[in-house]
Amino acid sequence: MQKLKRVFSDVSVRCACFMMAYYMTNSIFQSFMPLYYVDIGLTDSQIGAINALVAGVSVFAMQLWGRAGDRVRVRNRLLALMCVMAGISMLSVLISDAFAYVLCAVGVFASFYTSIQPMGDSIVLTALDAGKRPFGPVRFAGGFSFAIVAALFGYAVNALGSRISVYGVSLMCGLIAFSALYMPRVSGSARASAGSGMFGLFRDRELLILFALMVPLQITYGYFYAFFTPLLRDDLGGGAYVGWAYFISSTSEVVFLLNSDKWFRKYGAGRLMCISALFMSARWFLVAFTKSPVVAMLSQILHAMGFIVITVCCAKYVQSTVPENRRASGQLLISVFGFGVARVAGYFGGGLLSDAIGRQAVFCVCAAICVVCLVVFTPYYFSRPPLNGESVK
Repeated sequence: MQKLKRVFSDVSVRCACFMMAYYMTNSIFQSFMPLYYVDIGLTDSQIGAINALVAGVSVFAMQLWGRAGDRVRVRNRLLALMCVMAGISMLSVLISDAFAYVLCAVGVFASFYTSIQPMGDSIVLTALDAGKRPFGPVRFAGGFSFAIVAALFGYAVNALGSRISVYGVSLMCGLIAFSALYMPRVSGSARASAGSGMFGLFRDRELLILFALMVPLQITYGYFYAFFTPLLRDDLGGGAYVGWAYFISSTSEVVFLLNSDKWFRKYGAGRLMCISALFMSARWFLVAFTKSPVVAMLSQILHAMGFIVITVCCAKYVQSTVPENRRASGQLLISVFGFGVARVAGYFGGGLLSDAIGRQAVFCVCAAICVVCLVVFTPYYFSRPPLNGESVK
């Protein structure tokens, strides 16, 4: 009994529980909410607008909640409150199927939900640093939970309908709230000035070039996360494969996560992101031209060198090269451009294009964007020493 108590009081276990709860929730929201939008009769342009609003709201919400988190006495309590409010606002989506109402309701949900991850990460990293524990295994627990839920929840949607996604997200937000209170308590640290002048970081030419590569790649991911699920279920007739597709994509990240530190030191951020553009080009072309739901599902293996490479490389580059007192600004800059500006363009612009030329045709456009990035940036990065913290210093 005492041994079991020690396990559940361990800082890594407590932080892993939060990661698991968050990524289980995100698995449902990201993978299956697009099906709910389709089933209530929204067009691809309207779905794109909803997702663009989520990304746009995140830019302002993260700064608002970040400042509050820096000043609050116990950050965990504020995080739990955000989770509860997100769960309640998600249930309100069911009140009406009218586009204008759904747009507003999801916007309110996004104002709470999109800041849960960065605030949760700040608590997790602080707690793990204090206990001198590694972050990798804790993050892996979240990714593995995402994969399992993606695989299993698809069966629930097929059996009960897409409305179950709304209830699932709301219920899981409550679970995140409990896990936030279960984590070690972390107080605010008066870092309110850390995000000021973040755009001044673009005076670093190499950082600006790296972001110029990141943003177009993230735009294509914006379109993927909004429209791949409807494409697989409705256009290719692969409703039974939706959950497994996301299971494959999530588990495929393990290889890079286990080798990311070594590969970053050896090859650098720029080279790894060019390799990512190559994998993404192949992935989007497969999705664009296949008529088989099985091929579309298996194409997610190429996710192994996609999203996770972009996010980890940018975060590690900022952590390695930006002065310590401005690293918070650097990470916020990644969120603003990678998850704000880029995703708005991918969601909204992709939705308009999808209505005009079809979902698969837009994946061809996404592939072309990745090819252009490959052609433009590969000569730059492969003709220079690896762009990482060690070489820059």
